[in-house]
Amino acid sequence: MKFLDKYFTKDPCNTGRQFELDVFRFILIYRLAIVHVFVDGSPASALDTLSIPYYFDSIVGGVIGPTRFMIIMGIGLAYTRHGSPKEVFQRGIKIGIVGFLLNVFRYLIPSLIGYGVSGDAEKYLEPLPYLFFGNDILQFASLAMILMALLLYLKLNPPKILAVALGLSIIGTLFRSVDLHNNILNVIFGHIIGVENASGDPYIYSDFPLLIWFIFYAFGYIFGYYYQRLKDKKKFYNIVSPICIVIATAFCAWEIYGGFGMMMGEGANVFYHMNTIEAFICIIAFIGTLMFSFYLSKIIPEKWKKPIESVSRNVNSIYCIHWVLVWWIVDLLIYNLRGNPYIDNPIDAYLLGLLLSIISMLLAEVWSRTKIKYKRKKAHEKER
Repeated sequence: MKFLDKYFTKDPCNTGRQFELDVFRFILIYRLAIVHVFVDGSPASALDTLSIPYYFDSIVGGVIGPTRFMIIMGIGLAYTRHGSPKEVFQRGIKIGIVGFLLNVFRYLIPSLIGYGVSGDAEKYLEPLPYLFFGNDILQFASLAMILMALLLYLKLNPPKILAVALGLSIIGTLFRSVDLHNNILNVIFGHIIGVENASGDPYIYSDFPLLIWFIFYAFGYIFGYYYQRLKDKKKFYNIVSPICIVIATAFCAWEIYGGFGMMMGEGANVFYHMNTIEAFICIIAFIGTLMFSFYLSKIIPEKWKKPIESVSRNVNSIYCIHWVLVWWIVDLLIYNLRGNPYIDNPIDAYLLGLLLSIISMLLAEVWSRTKIKYKRKKAHEKER
C-alpha cells in the first residue's frame, strides 16, 4: 500500500534494542513494589475511594501498569530472534512453571508460617487455595504465549493475529463478571473468562482472563512489527502521541468522575474485566505516553544506559523477587507485629515500596550474573 510505504520501510530499519522501550519498561518495573505495598498495605476503603492508595492501585497498578507490560511483551516477541511457534510455546510453558514456583514462595510458604505463628486461618488459610491456583500475570502470560504459538503455527500475520485478539476481546466483554456457582470452576475458568463470585468474595475474581487481555499482547506484536519499519520515530511521537494522550486522558477522566465503567472503576480489581473499548483506550494511552520515554531516552547520561537496560532485561526476575519481598514483609512480618498489614502514612508506604524495588533490582542482577557464570562454566566444561 502506497500510504504505508510513505511511513514504513519494507525491511526493518529499527533493529536491535530500542532504548526508549527499555526506559519505558524501567519506569514500569521500579513502581512494581510501590504499587503492591499500597495494595497489600491499605484497607479496602482506601482502595475504593479517590485517594493516594487508589491512585497507585487502580491507575498506576491498574490501567497504566499491567496492560503496558503485556504490550511490551508483545513488542519483545516481534523483536526476538527466538520467535518460532515452538520457541514461543516452550517459553509459555516455562513462564507457567515460574508462576507456579512464585506462588510457592509468595503465598504457600509464608501463609503456612503466618498461620503457624498467629493461628489466623481467615487471613492465611481460607484465601490460600484461590491465591495459589488463581490467575496472576504470569499465568496469563503463559496462556497468551501458548495461544500466540498456535496462531504463529497457523502462519497468521500480525494484522490477522490482532483481528483474532479483537474477536476474543469482544467475546470476553460478553462473558465477563460471571459466576459459575462453583468455586473450583470459577478458579479454573477464571483463567479464560472474567469470573466474579456473586457473593462478592474478593478472592474469587479472575485477574487476567485470557479473552479480555490477549488483545494487549497481540497489539504489542503488531506494534513491534511496524515499529521496526517506522521511518521517522520523532515525527510519529510529535504527531500521533499527543492526540492519543488527549483522547485517553479525556476518556479516563470521564469514567472517573462519571463513576461508571470497568477500566477506572473504584475497587481493587474491576479493571481486569474492562470491555473492548476500554482496552483500546489503554492501547491509545500506551502510544501516547511512550513519547515521554522516547524523549527521556535522548537525555539520559550514557553511564545510566547499561543499568537501565539491565533492569529491563531482568523484568521476570524482578517481578518474582519483589512479590516475595512484599508478601513476606507486609502480609507476614507487619501483619504479625501489628495485627494488620496497614501502613497508614502514604509516604511510609511509598518509601518501603521504593526500598523493596531497589533490593529486587539488585538481587535480580546478582541472579542474572550467577546464571551467566554458570552457563559459561558448563560451556567451558563441554569444550574440554
